[in-house]
Amino acid sequence: MGAQNGKALRAVRLEEASTRARQAEAEGDDATAIAAWRDYRLIRDAGRSPEDLLAEGIALSKMADRLIEPR
Repeated sequence: MGAQNGKALRAVRLEEASTRARQAEAEGDDATAIAAWRDYRLIRDAGRSPEDLLAEGIALSKMADRLIEPR
């Protein structure tokens, strides 16, 4: 699969996930909406560089450490 095909497929999958999430929200189905938005974020993040994801993970870990430190 070429890079363009991969991007097009990811765009379609993002649109499908957001449509499912919005429909579930409109129907008041919170559990399905949460799952669909989680799918959306996973699909979106799959297109990010590993270095970017690692940097974000490190930053979040540092933030979590600061939040649990005794004051």
